[in-house]
Amino acid sequence: SVLVLLPLEIATGYLVKLTGLMVTSFNIQSGNAPALLNVITDPLTHSIIELDESVISGIATGDPEAKNKSLIKVWCQTASNTTLQNVTATNCSGYYCWELKNVSEIINIKKCGHIFVNTSLSDMAVGLILLACSLLLLCTCLILIVKLLNSMLKGQVAVVIKKIMNTDFPFPFGWLTGYIAILVGAG
Repeated sequence: SVLVLLPLEIATGYLVKLTGLMVTSFNIQSGNAPALLNVITDPLTHSIIELDESVISGIATGDPEAKNKSLIKVWCQTASNTTLQNVTATNCSGYYCWELKNVSEIINIKKCGHIFVNTSLSDMAVGLILLACSLLLLCTCLILIVKLLNSMLKGQVAVVIKKIMNTDFPFPFGWLTGYIAILVGAG
């Protein structure tokens, strides 16, 4: 099939045109992705861990102070209090040795409720723990799905599927068997 389709593609470019038509028919729009699963997954992920997005944006912009901060969010609700205070001037040459400046102070109001809020572990250790747990959960789900499908496809259904999948078309159309199987599996 490659011996037939590759020269045909090189000569005519039908595959590029066909995929172009398929992609334009999808009517893809830019913008934010729909929040279909976020309603289910956000409460679960927020109960496991929350990340401090200001630290992430600080690292992305190259802020040197953000590199030493933890990514794990501890305080979920904070308030900023800005007051005008007298601050000692650095270059004092006269009678008055202070100047008025705005001084901001962050007040922590409410701690987050995730598992790692009061941990003494480093960010790397927490990340490795979460990676191991997620891989274990993923492998468990895949094993259970395979067992479920295996138990569903026993008996008469398995006999029919094996009979259909192992048959070939007659001589001139024998090469189409694999392609038809792919279309049936995809459709």
